[in-house]
Amino acid sequence: ALWTIMYKAIVFDFGNTIAKSGSLANALKAVVVDEKAFVVGKQIEKEISDLYKPDQIKQPEWTDIWARCFQKSGLTFSEGIGRRHLEEFCRSNETLPNVEEMLIELKRIGFKLGLLSNATGPKEIFQNDLETRGLAKYFDSVVWSCAIGYRKPSRKAFEAVLGQLSVRPEETLMIGDSEIADIEGATEMGMDAALVTPKIDVKTNAKYQVAMDRLFEDVLAITNTGSGRENRATQL
Repeated sequence: ALWTIMYKAIVFDFGNTIAKSGSLANALKAVVVDEKAFVVGKQIEKEISDLYKPDQIKQPEWTDIWARCFQKSGLTFSEGIGRRHLEEFCRSNETLPNVEEMLIELKRIGFKLGLLSNATGPKEIFQNDLETRGLAKYFDSVVWSCAIGYRKPSRKAFEAVLGQLSVRPEETLMIGDSEIADIEGATEMGMDAALVTPKIDVKTNAKYQVAMDRLFEDVLAITNTGSGRENRATQL
């Protein structure tokens, strides 16, 4: 049987979805001249990665994480250093190829576009970064976890972006790289999901998989299911 899913909206994650994430450890080494900087950056990275769990609802205060990690190594923390660290980290993230072209094409087709990202830090740093990349203007809704106080996979995070886009979960496709935050979170909400992955055919509960280096082609293949394009973004 031929059938077409008509989505009204597409919600993207940010890190490792539309931009390849840099390293918090390298970024801290670049702004703090101290041999312990890399280790402290690694510790911050670990604490943030530990937040990716099914029952994590609240977004913790970023300064608490930084202050704790700095203190462990005997380095002095200030909010100014933390902000410079995050600005350097944002700069080190690389926008994936053809992301802007993809967003332009999706807008042209008529999709509402949202961005829903777990971001630990001051909202304006991430928002400025999105604007500097020239991508902010394509999104009808941008929700950073640090702005609302809730992280994916919590329902509250997804409700925030769906509410701003005025769409129902079943009309919306979530695209992201985290099985817990993006795929499980979206699926629980009743949304379809696509996992962004360096290599296709990983184990996932997502309905689709898209290759990181073929984001444009694979996302368009999912959304153009009615146009007879071969869907290499394998439907699972």
